[in-house]
Amino acid sequence: MKLYACIISEDAKKDKAVLLSIAQQFSYSIELLADGILFDITGLQNLVGDANKISQTILTELKKNSISGSIAISETVDTVSLLARENLSSLPARERGAGVVGTHIASSDKFPQLPVQNLLIDDDTLNVFHDLGIKSIRDLQQIPKDELIMRYGQQFKNILDVIEQKGRQLLTPNVKENEVSWNYQLDFPVDDFEQLIFILNHGLDKLLTETSGYGFSTEQLDIFFRLQNKTERIYEIKTSFPTLDKTFWLKLINLRVSLDPPESEIVAIHVTSHFTPPRPAQRGLYAVTRPDPERLLLTVNKLKKLVGEENVGVPVLLDQRVEQPFALDPEAVPEGTTDFGLRILDRGFTTDESRSANLTREVNNPKSEIRNPRSAIQSPIIAFNYFTPPIPAEVLVRDKKLVFLRTQYFNGRVTRYSGVWKANSKWWDKSWKSQEWDVEIENHGVYRLCKVNKDWFLVGEYD
Repeated sequence: MKLYACIISEDAKKDKAVLLSIAQQFSYSIELLADGILFDITGLQNLVGDANKISQTILTELKKNSISGSIAISETVDTVSLLARENLSSLPARERGAGVVGTHIASSDKFPQLPVQNLLIDDDTLNVFHDLGIKSIRDLQQIPKDELIMRYGQQFKNILDVIEQKGRQLLTPNVKENEVSWNYQLDFPVDDFEQLIFILNHGLDKLLTETSGYGFSTEQLDIFFRLQNKTERIYEIKTSFPTLDKTFWLKLINLRVSLDPPESEIVAIHVTSHFTPPRPAQRGLYAVTRPDPERLLLTVNKLKKLVGEENVGVPVLLDQRVEQPFALDPEAVPEGTTDFGLRILDRGFTTDESRSANLTREVNNPKSEIRNPRSAIQSPIIAFNYFTPPIPAEVLVRDKKLVFLRTQYFNGRVTRYSGVWKANSKWWDKSWKSQEWDVEIENHGVYRLCKVNKDWFLVGEYD
């Protein structure tokens, strides 16, 4: 026997998410209505009980979430919708006010008492029924069916089926899933995440297969751990591209958790996969061969685990004159480029346009007209590699001029230099009290020389 439940809410738009969450506890076949929600509860009698018991169970969930409205349960979609809507309209005004939880259960015994205007009958026919004193479904049932069909045509037979609770309206599921989840309760607490890889491998297999079954991919997995100390830990694992590669996700999760492990033993796991359209791929004859983006992301996360998350990222230039005028964005993923080659060493790179003007040789005549627009894009750029830590140096100064420089790695004569550089854009910050020069060492290169008190250092090299 088919059985349907309908919840009509006072404010269906505001309560949509909660109503959907409640309906999903009882059914997988759900239809969102303009004023509520309709769901198939066939077979629930064997788990919960009869219709009254099911109604009470749904009512408990509605009160728990402070939802005001009406519940109805019946064997047909037409009947259950009519009962729920009429029951809501008949609630006392004081129970329909804002902030008042007035959720009630509509009894199927009240169906014959429903007014005929709730049926899909045209206005002219309703006026005739009103003049004849036919106000409820019970009144309409007293008239022979043949006379009604003869008077109003065969289409009126559909109305008669509804009042006899034999309506043919179907439930049309219209809820689109946007995520799937997987849960696992451990038999005993585990303090080492690597021991859970086998279990997580099985869970991800089911989760990603289910995601693919919906026709989607994913670029975000949420890992939820319930810990033995009664706290929770959540990891949001995101990529810049959708993928269903289980091995890739396992490695990424393992690296992310190992960077910041839980503070207590794990007793339960919950994983959620958020849907996203799959990544388009062309693997035919004319497809361009490129490295998979998964490889870059895994490499970046391995580096974060090795040297620390704050020391790996995309260099971002700062519009400031400070000691190291760049920052690292650990959340960004480098994107390929065909115009420039960027070198990232140690903790990053930067360019100093104010100094490169003195050190960059002119390639073209500055007075000549630029005929090719790309020549402006491909103008020389000087990169700077920082030494971490700075290299101690011995400097010979003669007549207030830099003459010779010696380090543990090389030594040589200073052929040219520029400076001294003392300006600091953060004039209110007195922490940077060093003096700096850009020096060219014979047969070696161009370096940045720094003097702090009486000590000399090489802080980096121009490339």
